[in-house]
Amino acid sequence: MIQVFEPLEIQTEKEPTLSEVKKVVREKCFQPNSKKASLFLFSGILQFSLAGVFSYFAWSLGYWVLFPVAWFLMGFVFTSLFVLGHDCAHESFTGNKKLNSLLGHILFIPTFYPYYAWKYSHAAHHQHTNELYASADTVYYDNAWIPMTVNQYKTLKRKFPFRAFAYKATRLFIPLGSLIHNVVYHYSPSKFKADHKSNVIFSYFILAGLGSIVAGSICYATGSIFAIFHFWFIPALFFQFWMSLYTFLHHTSEDMSFYPKEEWNQYRGQIKSTTNYKMPRFISALHFHIDCHIPHHLNIKIPSYMLLAAQIDLNQSKYSEDIQEETFTWKHYFKTTNTCNLWDEVNGKYVRFSKV
Repeated sequence: MIQVFEPLEIQTEKEPTLSEVKKVVREKCFQPNSKKASLFLFSGILQFSLAGVFSYFAWSLGYWVLFPVAWFLMGFVFTSLFVLGHDCAHESFTGNKKLNSLLGHILFIPTFYPYYAWKYSHAAHHQHTNELYASADTVYYDNAWIPMTVNQYKTLKRKFPFRAFAYKATRLFIPLGSLIHNVVYHYSPSKFKADHKSNVIFSYFILAGLGSIVAGSICYATGSIFAIFHFWFIPALFFQFWMSLYTFLHHTSEDMSFYPKEEWNQYRGQIKSTTNYKMPRFISALHFHIDCHIPHHLNIKIPSYMLLAAQIDLNQSKYSEDIQEETFTWKHYFKTTNTCNLWDEVNGKYVRFSKV
């Protein structure tokens, strides 16, 4: 007699919650520290001052060959200030909510980001990290660097070819994508909820008011309106390189997944779909360890000055096997921008534009 065996049901281990993962990180990592915050703020101001002196030296002596160096340095420092403002928006930099808001508004001025608009948009990024099918009509979804699916792109290309071309341009030249994202999502009050609009508009006024003072001061000190471009506008464009590099590569790679809503959970989004994109140590230090990104997605209350300590705890935990880390190289950067273009839902992987 032939026996028929029922197939064994494979038991899959339930993925942990973020609350469970948080338990392996020392408690002090979640607590604002006024001394460390002050040290990081002083470092940012010092960086800004030194880069400003170099830029003024190049400008006043007319050393045109040094202008690109000055723009790069200022853009680099703008990134450092933005990282501190980023912590303020998460209310993790200091333990004082009003002080965080004050500092955040000021620290965002060099990069033209309206504080509250970015705060609300970025909060959505943490709520829906690497979740597919987020609405493009509001800022309350992870609207940064979510790839179009193959079918979405084909439809867009057929109905709105210019939009499809624009999307392709932003995926291949990611600083452009970062710049457009700021303008489209953060300068459109209609995209925000009614109870958020007043704060968003408040940030517009602060940015315009303090920005006008900064611009006027630059013109007065140099005697030229064109100095605004040298000291501010062009470095802000250089900043977009760093902004796009970090945000894109933290959540984009050939080994990373995007999930439809029914398959998405916080562990997959915040831990498995986030990468520590390791920069050279001196860059990481000057940019306040923003490259160590997984602890930040574990909990937004971990400030930048506690990211490395939190990562050590994660590396020593049972969750370390799900920690993804990549060391920056230009080869990897260009490979990622060239290959991670569209999401193939059927095969669950990225495909190039040339394959569609």
